[in-house]
Amino acid sequence: MNNILFAFLVLFPIIQINKMNETPEHFRTVDQLIWVVNDLDNVVDKWKELGFQQINEFDIVTVKSQNNKKFEVKLAIANLGGANVTWIQPYSGSSVFSDFNDLYGNGVMSIVHRINLDTQFQSEIEFLTTKGIDVLDVLTFTTPKGNFNLTLMDTYKKGKYVLGYVNSENSVKLHQDLSAVNRYDLKINQYAFAINKIKEISDFWNTVRFPKFQINYPELGETTYYNKIVEHKLIQGWQYHGEIAYEWCIPLKGPIVYTDHINLHGEGFHHLAFSVDNRIDEIINDYESIGYQNTMGGTWGQKGELGSGRYEYIDFENAGGISIEFLWNYKKE
Repeated sequence: MNNILFAFLVLFPIIQINKMNETPEHFRTVDQLIWVVNDLDNVVDKWKELGFQQINEFDIVTVKSQNNKKFEVKLAIANLGGANVTWIQPYSGSSVFSDFNDLYGNGVMSIVHRINLDTQFQSEIEFLTTKGIDVLDVLTFTTPKGNFNLTLMDTYKKGKYVLGYVNSENSVKLHQDLSAVNRYDLKINQYAFAINKIKEISDFWNTVRFPKFQINYPELGETTYYNKIVEHKLIQGWQYHGEIAYEWCIPLKGPIVYTDHINLHGEGFHHLAFSVDNRIDEIINDYESIGYQNTMGGTWGQKGELGSGRYEYIDFENAGGISIEFLWNYKKE
């Protein structure tokens, strides 16, 4: 058992992990995040400044929607410590991406999964329609690497992100030449959301065959907000259905960054969490030296004991409308 997961199981007690065979294979791996921004050049520059160089920019590409309408976007792809992301800036013409940006601002719009066979893909879409989930759009991006075909389902209102699919039989793997290497060896550990409601969202994703949230009320210590000692509390909803955990954060007592995000963008994708080594303070100091703020932090577990650790949030609003979280776990020397 890896150290990160060990710490989570100690910090966040789980009565029963949903059986893996209840979740389809394709949901166990995230192919990529679709991340909508209004200034792609700025976002790319910011992430490179932070030590992430595994980025390819395609500039302007043409996209065709399911009704044969064409529009243009600026496109870039990246591997952020193991998280594949596709940044999209609406450029000309209206689209699902410009609609999202108008409603919610910059942020992660969709989590995309890859299905290998066309027959499985068609069965998946048919299953979702029986659950009352319609296709939002079917898109073909014409890129220098080949056609990238993306199917988006209409799940944002009830699920707080758009469920997306790519079909290996007709879609290029955009990120396959990128690696997870970065300046501080950050490794993706969670995809996390800020929400106000638990049961409705958990039940919705369970109808899609994701596990119901494992609810936890964490006991936290040394809690801070913008470097001031405060008490903050939250409820966590955990989904352990694949390679990377999903954390659903429900604010209980503030000030707290999840409420800040909901007030600014609405409920939805809040942060990427990365596991870090003992350089956590060095990384925070580096980021603060170039203008990023340490917005929230704290500890879990018995300090100096196995199962204990520390979390720190950095505001990345000007680098794409989300936050990042650093997770450090105590290890015996």
